[in-house]
Amino acid sequence: MNLIRRLLLSVILIAPIVLGCGCWPQRTYLIPPGEPVQLAEDVKAYVFITVDGKRIKSPDRVKLPAGWWVLPDPEE
Repeated sequence: MNLIRRLLLSVILIAPIVLGCGCWPQRTYLIPPGEPVQLAEDVKAYVFITVDGKRIKSPDRVKLPAGWWVLPDPEE
């Protein structure tokens, strides 16, 4: 009987912690399409560059430092 009480007590104490781990409020901010955003962290990404009037994707990733503004493609 004592074992059942301990098991029940441990389930009652541990279950809310385990079940509550994924339930903390998280915020998601939706940015309207076409709006510029400012980078909060450094990012490595491919970028489009203009060569002889043609737009091409960079062959390597480029480091974009935190604080830079990123704009959407005006042609889309």
